[in-house]
Amino acid sequence: MAIPEHPILHFQFLKVELKKQDWRRFIDSDNPVAAALLAKMGYTKKEKREVRFAFLQMMLRLREKLDPARFMLIMSVADLYFMPNIKQDEEILQELSKQYPEEGAAIMDLMPAWKRWGYEEGIEAGKEKGKKEGKQEGKEVERNNIIHKLLDKGFSPEEVAETLEFPVDEVRNCLNSKRTLR
Repeated sequence: MAIPEHPILHFQFLKVELKKQDWRRFIDSDNPVAAALLAKMGYTKKEKREVRFAFLQMMLRLREKLDPARFMLIMSVADLYFMPNIKQDEEILQELSKQYPEEGAAIMDLMPAWKRWGYEEGIEAGKEKGKKEGKQEGKEVERNNIIHKLLDKGFSPEEVAETLEFPVDEVRNCLNSKRTLR
């Protein structure tokens, strides 16, 4: 920024090209920004798993130096860049568990994507179970309603059982329970 013949302000920025940085230079760093950006640094496809493993080791080391909010922010940023693979992360998690057996719960904190996947799978399984149970309960209610309607029309429990091909005891139980959910 300037006015004629008088410079007022001059910005000069250094350009850092992460793809040109060797990720190995930053592994021993205690810099959380370096950890978050590790996935954007220069590595080959063959090294991708090695970088992810090294990143998670680095985060194990840094977790005590960071408050939980910053820790989760770095993990979230890294997950966006790494685009974690469930199978690969399972293998890495097992390796980390063997290498650091005393860090059990802390290792799971390294995997926010795992938590999302597990949460989503749990919700989906719950929906499926709820649908099945709801359908079964609906069938039972409807069956009981039909039994009650036939009994209300004057049919005997034996006639209802024979017509609907239900056991007589089931019809009598329905009659005794007086459970009508119309």
